[in-house]
Amino acid sequence: MSDRMLESRTASRRVFLGRFAAACGASAVPRFVRAQPTAANERLGIGVIGTGGMGSSHLDWHLSRDDVRVVALCDVDQRHLDAARSKTGGKCPAFRDFRELLSRPDVDAVVIAAPDHWHGLIAVAAAQAGKHIYCEKPLTNSIAEGRAVCRAVKRAEVVLQTGSHERSSPGAQLARRLVESGRLGEIRRVRIHLPTNDPHLLEVKNLQAPPPEMPVPAELDYDFWLGHAPLAPYTEKRCHFWWRFHSAYGGGEMTDRGAHVIDLAQMILGRDDTGPVRIEAAGEVSPSGFYDAFLQFRFENRYPDGVVMTGDNTGPRGVLFEGAEGKLFVEVHGGALTAEPAALLEGFALSEGNPYELHRRQFLAAIRTGAAVAAPAEAGHRTATICHLNNHSLRLGRAFDWDPTTERSTDDEVNARLAPHMRAPWSLDA
Repeated sequence: MSDRMLESRTASRRVFLGRFAAACGASAVPRFVRAQPTAANERLGIGVIGTGGMGSSHLDWHLSRDDVRVVALCDVDQRHLDAARSKTGGKCPAFRDFRELLSRPDVDAVVIAAPDHWHGLIAVAAAQAGKHIYCEKPLTNSIAEGRAVCRAVKRAEVVLQTGSHERSSPGAQLARRLVESGRLGEIRRVRIHLPTNDPHLLEVKNLQAPPPEMPVPAELDYDFWLGHAPLAPYTEKRCHFWWRFHSAYGGGEMTDRGAHVIDLAQMILGRDDTGPVRIEAAGEVSPSGFYDAFLQFRFENRYPDGVVMTGDNTGPRGVLFEGAEGKLFVEVHGGALTAEPAALLEGFALSEGNPYELHRRQFLAAIRTGAAVAAPAEAGHRTATICHLNNHSLRLGRAFDWDPTTERSTDDEVNARLAPHMRAPWSLDA
């Protein structure tokens, strides 16, 4: 089955795709173009897709390096695009359609920092175009899209690093060594702490009525921003940043910070190719009827070997491992470690390093040398899957079984939620 998106919805974009095909020497858009090895002394060409928020941070970092070149930018908001282009001296090619950026032969790798509902379609298209991929977390906004990305990356033999940079923190890496060494004894329970008392989360929680519809800003291609998601009235509280609290575009705090904290549990326990078999969650949404993400929640996930992972909104934000010989807490956004008893940390040295820096550098090194990355596609997909399953349980109001091998449930309503219903002409065969 094909992972390829349907072609564009307008005549101009059909013309572009035809030119894309011609540039590739084929009569149709190729399934993929295999990535070529890159010499160690060559500067990698980087394209940034999504230049607001995290995209702006990624752009600044890449512009500060002398071993890469930012050769193309893409955003559906001209304001973001203009601000990004100004950082490059106004000379960098800029596009509103990511497919135009992917058609450029000088783009070796892309950074995907668009809203979550775009991750799957763009990542598959990037892999098919032979581009290496750094994709912000969560890897995708649905389980079926995540599996499609894994297949596309494997077929194209490109590098993908999920933006789960907490994996690269020295604290998380030390925690992994501690658990693997057996210092904590047998791990039977993991506790995920996801407090939701940040100012922006309180604003979502306390919203009492839907915000009014607003005129679409002239600089924003709102239809393209929506993409495959259903048509919906524009308001600034639906779009930039706030999209993460609408299930059509994101998964709320469960996928926002949960994709960091749950991800650390997966990595430290060595479960990057699997997941739990029993999912149960309960919670509450905003009373406004506008945001449908759950901000008050608790969940319990059971793995085949009996390990139980629970989560709630208590703090501080991080993950606690409970073993037969002691406990270890890993703080998220900092990587500080706390052990009980404290002697568990004796003999283990904590190295230094900025997780963002380490994670991004590792991605570039993997492109050049073929070395492994900390958060490959499969790992990113498995973490996102747990987040999505918890959200499904929250919305269905019941527990269910899950098979991490077949990636199916015995609950038909769960299976019906594995892939989004995409608005034409966007499509992704899963």
